[in-house]
Amino acid sequence: MKKHGIGFASAWQGANYHFGAPDRATVDLELTDDLRFRVGVAAQDLGQGIFETIREIVSQALGGVPAEQVDVVDPDTGATPDGGATGASRLTTLVGNATLRACRKLANVLKVAAAEALETAPEEVTLDEGQLCVLGGASVSLAEVVEECGRMGLSLSVTASFEAPPTEPLNERGQGFGVNQFSYATYIAEVEVDTDTGEVQVLRVATFIDAGKMVRREGAEMQVEGGVAMGLGHALTEDFKLRDGWPKTEGFSTYLIPTACDVPMEITSNFVDKRVPMGELGVKGMAELTMVPIIPAITNAIYNAVGVRITHLPATPERVLMGLLKLQAREAGEEHDGQATADRY
Repeated sequence: MKKHGIGFASAWQGANYHFGAPDRATVDLELTDDLRFRVGVAAQDLGQGIFETIREIVSQALGGVPAEQVDVVDPDTGATPDGGATGASRLTTLVGNATLRACRKLANVLKVAAAEALETAPEEVTLDEGQLCVLGGASVSLAEVVEECGRMGLSLSVTASFEAPPTEPLNERGQGFGVNQFSYATYIAEVEVDTDTGEVQVLRVATFIDAGKMVRREGAEMQVEGGVAMGLGHALTEDFKLRDGWPKTEGFSTYLIPTACDVPMEITSNFVDKRVPMGELGVKGMAELTMVPIIPAITNAIYNAVGVRITHLPATPERVLMGLLKLQAREAGEEHDGQATADRY
């Protein structure tokens, strides 16, 4: 017999460096003679999409220049400024805000040159898809502005930094301002449990996330889907075994990661999409958070379906089936005890 269950779980995740560690990122931005926007920052992309996020920030901040026109230099602390570690769900907040500040610096330079060419004040100039315009329709192209910058001796290379609000180590009672920003999520999972085999199938997942203002929604959705897939493996199949410090699990034939057939077809992403006060960009990190709530949501759904509380991961068919057998034995024992009590009276 197959039974359905629904479970949910909520989580919060501290973003950025914690407990007194200084947290800063610096970005170089240059507009080259061939009209490419070159971004330099030693911040490694581990699959979370920070390079695409940087391109999107530059595109939006500079009046809609094509993201394809933005080049992110390969991270290298010997050639590019330090963006800090890829960890603590911090890159979009720290590197993103530093990138935005660099864009605003460069925009100011371009507006000064455009104002000279258009014989107006810099504050009257706006950037719009590669054109610098003033109210009334007069405009100059980005190429013309670059030439004007050369004539005026204005540098088209800028540097900007962003530093997160300082935190502090916790005292001996565990009190203090140890984390400067939290992201939040609630996940709902629907599962199907086969009571004959103990097999669990996750049918659909709905996610609700507060990670500040969305910079690139497509990337955020992909991050959620990847986090769900990772958490799914942790919850149901991935079982790394050790004996005396040596791995007994030696390959993917026994360490089972989810495939496309295991991940639910329906994963919906819902974002609060509201600006937060830290930094001009208004964002919070969400990288690690995306895989946290799915595991308890699945185990809660299993309990809702068949009444078995899984306390040791992964929830393999064997463990679910053993839980069902123990539940049946307990229910049978309670029924027997109840009947024996009734017979005495």
